[in-house]
Amino acid sequence: MTKLMKTLGVFLAALTIGTAVLPAARAAAETDYTVVDPYAAVDWDSWRQYKANLHTHSTFSDGEFTLPDMVEKYYDMGYDILAMTDHGVINYGWNKPHNTFPPFNWANHVEGHPLSKKYHVEADMSDEDYLRITTGADRDGRGMVDVTGGIEMNMAVVSKTHVNGYFLEEGSWGEGEWGTENSYAAAVEGVENDGKEGYTVLNHVGDWLDSDMHPERAHDAKNIAYFADIFIKNPSCLGMEIVNNNDRVTAQDRALWDELLQAVLPQGRNIIAFADDDSETEGEMGHTYEMFPLAENTLENVKAAMLSGAFFCCSRFDKSDPENKIEGPGGYNNPEYVPLVQSVRVDQAANTVTVRVLDDEARPCRSVSWIADGVEIRRDTDLADGCATIDLNDYEDQLGCYLRFQLNSENGVCYSQAYELKYEGRAAKEKAVPYGAVEFYTTPIGKLVKKLIETRLFSVIYLVWEKIWIKIHNK
Repeated sequence: MTKLMKTLGVFLAALTIGTAVLPAARAAAETDYTVVDPYAAVDWDSWRQYKANLHTHSTFSDGEFTLPDMVEKYYDMGYDILAMTDHGVINYGWNKPHNTFPPFNWANHVEGHPLSKKYHVEADMSDEDYLRITTGADRDGRGMVDVTGGIEMNMAVVSKTHVNGYFLEEGSWGEGEWGTENSYAAAVEGVENDGKEGYTVLNHVGDWLDSDMHPERAHDAKNIAYFADIFIKNPSCLGMEIVNNNDRVTAQDRALWDELLQAVLPQGRNIIAFADDDSETEGEMGHTYEMFPLAENTLENVKAAMLSGAFFCCSRFDKSDPENKIEGPGGYNNPEYVPLVQSVRVDQAANTVTVRVLDDEARPCRSVSWIADGVEIRRDTDLADGCATIDLNDYEDQLGCYLRFQLNSENGVCYSQAYELKYEGRAAKEKAVPYGAVEFYTTPIGKLVKKLIETRLFSVIYLVWEKIWIKIHNK
């Protein structure tokens, strides 16, 4: 009996030690992640969120309304932040004179004047109206920020390789420049190298790639290499539009963004996502926008958030899946119901990320998707408490260099920025940038090819062949 009791005691002791060691062994085997949180500085308990459109046109280029009318319309729609980005025309302030460049951006303001290289146009917005709007004097003190230095560069290219500039000074690169065909790099490098402050964002890349018609082009090594090279070499290029207007031409730009993140993050920088109306008419307003969590709605705070990526991208439209398109309600001066983020918490010790969805019955969130290296690795549909949490250690085999999430509903989608993931062993999962496609253009033959495709004649011929004939042929 004594021998039996001793044996039982040894067994229980071993069992106790084993149960204590197993969790420790499991914990030791788990990867310890450092999550680079673009929203780390946000005080979710006290800061408010502000609605923005950072891509807007007026009659200074190809818009339907004058600049003051366009500003008033967004103000009436409840927007808090607005950037005017006319083609080839820098916005020095809504109430400040602008430089237009006939004949391309022949503004209504200068009809009857002789053609010239540059025309100095007085602002139509009075100082009184500017003060009213920027202070919100007739909107309970909720003013709308004027994001100055905005411009859309490559203003007259046939190939639609448009690049937005922000916080540019008078005389900065891009003002009045007709642009270089089939080259996003030329405009980005122009701002990067002109010695003045300024930042750029690549616009509606899918319009150039025709990836709405040819989705495979968002995954083509040559295209990934081309854009990765731009981001790696030009720190002032903040990122790219992942949604533009009704998402017709940008349907595959989220896929391209995912490809580029995998190529660029290992090189030491992130790619910030933007989403805007690119509005020229009343019917193009209120489609796509950003939400900025800020301590106070000031130009300085907006700029800091743009540079760090501390904002969300929202759209009533998602056409990435032709079988399941999203076209939510809304539009000019009509309410929209895109789900929004209330807060995001990163627990570095527990390796978890938790998103809380805004508690608003008018903005129901049906699910939260977690995406790593372009693949949805988890989808949370049970949001009874308004939260979705992912434990990174549960998905170690599926994680590469970043994680992002998006809120889904039939009314639209809200996208987070990418959270870079740093951990031991990441290098083994990183993709190499397919630089051979870019290096070709440094060879003698490549230089000749590059000169040819950057001519306007080539772009016109290509437009007729692919963007007109093929589209008609495929209908």
